[in-house]
Amino acid sequence: MDEDKYRETYRSVNPLQCPFEKTLNSRRCLCTKMEKLHLADRECVGCLDKTAWQNCLDFLQLLRVNAKFALKLTEVEGPLPHGKEIKVQNGSVIGLQKLLAPEHLNDKPNIYELMNQALIKYDKFEFLPLDQLMQSIVNFKARETRKDKKK
Repeated sequence: MDEDKYRETYRSVNPLQCPFEKTLNSRRCLCTKMEKLHLADRECVGCLDKTAWQNCLDFLQLLRVNAKFALKLTEVEGPLPHGKEIKVQNGSVIGLQKLLAPEHLNDKPNIYELMNQALIKYDKFEFLPLDQLMQSIVNFKARETRKDKKK
């Protein structure tokens, strides 16, 4: 399938693309407002609630801007590189869970619930302790590479 045609079709069937799509597709988190879609041979994640979608988008935009220094990026035009985006998405959710629900660290984080808890406690995402979230982003490790690769 032509990649441009795929993106066009994707936007038409998934108008509220989940800002945390990479995290949800990695199955490290869950969200009660997500909708799984399949297009061609790919998995897509949409949002069922426009307000929740906007909250997640606002939160991630704030974290992306603030994480540039922590991720050793000086200038980025457009989206973050894939590996850095994975760190921002996963690290920020883990950081929120440590901050808001430390008693549930062994549970899969629910993004929708964490966003709501953050807004209830801090009123605006800008009032979150961003230094603590940056630590979680920087310390997040994606799955490790295999040391004993098959020959």
